[in-house]
Amino acid sequence: MQGEARLPPACVSKVLDDDDLLAEIIVRVGFPTSLVRAAAVCRRWLSHASDGAFLRRFRELHPPRLLGFYIAEREYPASTRFFPMLHLPPELAAVVHRASFRPDAYEGAHAHVVGCSNGSVFTHRASFYVDTFKLVFARHRPLCYERGMRMTILPGLKLRTSPGSMYSWAQLFSKQEEDGWSYFYLAVKDIMGAPGVLLYVYMLQNGDDVWCLHLTLASDLYPYQSPKGVLLDNKIYLATDDAIIVLDLTSSILSTIQPPHGVSFDVSGTTILSRADDGSVLYLIHIKELQLQIWLHNGDNWLLVDTICLSEMCANFLEDEPTADIQINHVGDYNEFVFLEMGRCVLYLDVKHRTLRKVYKMTADEYYLGDIYPFMMSWPPIFPTLSPARFAFCPFGDLYSVLVEFT
Repeated sequence: MQGEARLPPACVSKVLDDDDLLAEIIVRVGFPTSLVRAAAVCRRWLSHASDGAFLRRFRELHPPRLLGFYIAEREYPASTRFFPMLHLPPELAAVVHRASFRPDAYEGAHAHVVGCSNGSVFTHRASFYVDTFKLVFARHRPLCYERGMRMTILPGLKLRTSPGSMYSWAQLFSKQEEDGWSYFYLAVKDIMGAPGVLLYVYMLQNGDDVWCLHLTLASDLYPYQSPKGVLLDNKIYLATDDAIIVLDLTSSILSTIQPPHGVSFDVSGTTILSRADDGSVLYLIHIKELQLQIWLHNGDNWLLVDTICLSEMCANFLEDEPTADIQINHVGDYNEFVFLEMGRCVLYLDVKHRTLRKVYKMTADEYYLGDIYPFMMSWPPIFPTLSPARFAFCPFGDLYSVLVEFT
């Protein structure tokens, strides 16, 4: 390019022919999309880019990025809207521009977003009958450009109803495994005159064509509709007023753990559960008087791992919005970010970089914000299949700039 220093071809060849140096260059491309393009150059580059150890290092250096978020209304008839994150790098902005973030309807019925995970969006629609209602879930892939591959319809789930009982709360949990996805649907049933509630967990494993009732447990603790539960290491954690319920999906045992001292769950949305991105560690996020605390559950104890004071960060919003009712709407895995509600605004807190900015303001017609579901860039990337007789042209682009900097 004009005005840019060019390395001699011999120098480039000397570097790119060294496998160790080549791996150091490719790991610096910054985005999974650039990594896929690098892998399309030839089989040797594909071998480096798709290596397991290399991918783990790439993820550590360049964690999956947040592309945007859905706001799903809680009232009926509910609507769902997608909002891209502002100031995305051009590489990711192009990805968002090409994607289709509107969940495809199934048989013309409205699809309500109930979750996002690793580049996938999960929706459901409900049909009501006299003594039962049927739920149909779907998995959408907005980043998939082939229309026929964007949506997968899951088998329908039928829940029985009876006089004197009602389902007061439910949540879909998804788990990506080596052979596909597994799903768990937790339904909480109230029975008139009976103490406590019944907890039903239905399971759909990859390849199954029907949901099965995995376990039924009774509890005298009532889970809150919000904050949301989390699936962690084959255990579902649910918040109640007095304790955290733990449903062990392997042993079918129910137990409880106490929150940190001085921290409680309530309907005001000041406390929420989260997890590490690998599903191995439980976190608790609590906010009080513009101070956000991050707790780690370590064995039988809680460890305070971070405290963030939001007073100075909120200075730009204090004149317009009340801060007394600030609450948590959603937390990203491993506490990379937090979505907060303050008055009629949605604030995005970048935990790592200690930045806070307004990303949405409710319109005059909106009374309730609804649930926020962050949409992340999928990982690992899907690499191309290279035929023996045809290789992709090498558009150095990001690779060349990295090579100049590296050498």
